[in-house]
Amino acid sequence: MPIKKVAKHNYQITASLGFDPITGKHRRKRISNIRTKAEAEQIYTDLKNRYKNNDFPTSTNIAFSELSKMYFTDYTFNQKPTYVNTQEGYSKNHLVPFFKNTNITKISPTEVRAFQKDLIDKGTLSNNSINKHLILLKKIFDVAIEKIYITSNPCINIKKLKVEKKKMKFWTLEQFKIFIDATREAYEETKDTHPENFVFIIYYYTQYLTGLRAGESTALLWEDNDYTKQEFDINKTESRIHGKHVTTAPKTKAGIRRVTYNKKYKELLLEWEKIQKEILASYGISVDSKTHIFQYNDKIPDRDNFSTKK
Repeated sequence: MPIKKVAKHNYQITASLGFDPITGKHRRKRISNIRTKAEAEQIYTDLKNRYKNNDFPTSTNIAFSELSKMYFTDYTFNQKPTYVNTQEGYSKNHLVPFFKNTNITKISPTEVRAFQKDLIDKGTLSNNSINKHLILLKKIFDVAIEKIYITSNPCINIKKLKVEKKKMKFWTLEQFKIFIDATREAYEETKDTHPENFVFIIYYYTQYLTGLRAGESTALLWEDNDYTKQEFDINKTESRIHGKHVTTAPKTKAGIRRVTYNKKYKELLLEWEKIQKEILASYGISVDSKTHIFQYNDKIPDRDNFSTKK
């Protein structure tokens, strides 16, 4: 059976792709962790079409760029979209431009160290970020190991760069007061024509008082708010990937939590809810439990809307 259900929301496909024209070995591709049968059927069809079109390289003529495509096509189904998007950026911006179409059998630890040095010399990435690029590179070469394209991973003995732990910087209460007073002053000057600007006051208060991540804040719905207990139920985060909003669970189980707020903040939130209803009504939108708390027009809020680095 080419498609097999191995667990709930977990399908596996096994595709026979003929024989390698050089080695004579039977080519078989197995992909697991596929969430739906329909998705499994589509992947299986795509693989067979690629085989019919002779779109599979031989095991002695595989470019690094092709190996990278294999990794992201076949080995990232069970990873979060935000993580995959970041990894694709690493590959597109640094890995593929450096190794290009180099035959993977020609890439040795010497070339990997040269890649590491190239990232260091550019001076645009932190040591921690460079280490993450090397981790991805190793994962990509692990694919070649699994498919027996190469016998050893050239990243194995590459040492990680030393990473110094930096202390997080926090605004003092006085610094926050200066910032929020300026934000409120700007709102008072424009509230008659732009009442939606109140959202910035409540958003920045939320960030300072609760310590929520930007994606956690923009993901908040009114159903996540409890005025009686004065708390938010944090159970998701939002990101924009390829122009689309993607909602996922927090990165860790500890990310699912409740955060409390004080009476003054509650009063601000109630004020914003009233303003929001009037604003969204002008777009023909009714505010309900599924409405994003920080929505102020006909679009879902995005963290970039609230960035102070514009």
